Amino acid sequence: MAEEERTVERVHVEERAGKQILVIRWNTGKTSAGRLFGRYGAGGRPDFFRLLFGAVAGSLREKFGPQGEEIFNKIRDSEEFRRTSREIFDEMKEWFFNEQAPRHGLDKGDIFMIITEIELDPSAGELRWRKDRTELYYWVRSDRCQQVAAPRECKDLAEENTKLRQEVERLRAELNQIKERLASLLK
Repeated sequence: MAEEERTVERVHVEERAGKQILVIRWNTGKTSAGRLFGRYGAGGRPDFFRLLFGAVAGSLREKFGPQGEEIFNKIRDSEEFRRTSREIFDEMKEWFFNEQAPRHGLDKGDIFMIITEIELDPSAGELRWRKDRTELYYWVRSDRCQQVAAPRECKDLAEENTKLRQEVERLRAELNQIKERLASLLK
């Protein structure tokens, strides 16, 4: 996955209806739902906004150099940028909790990463989320790995384990008897 990320273009500009649209490939990095969508971070804001704003500012600098920083400073406090970044937050939060978490059995504290595309119209400060270009990667916690086997299968395996332990003990006792007989014959 890391190798793929290095080879994928992080930001590019597309011409649409006479406007330049910045297409940003955004990677949230490893995080949890509590940190990304919860009330953590400076001022009780979720990490989502810090990560999103960082991706937008970094992409503008990458594509337009020092001018990109001026563009970000201009749009960052605009009503359109605030409104659309909040809409993206709400849409992604709903997508994560209503679609992805139930589908993959994600639980509180699970770690995941979202890789998606965000489009920015630098002239208006409008952001748009490309849900169709979104991928979710998650890490299964080790304490949940045992849940893979069905309860009936676990019971059968436990019974088999008990039988095998009893067989080992019986064979050990038999071996000790044979050793004793052999020792008495050799005397």
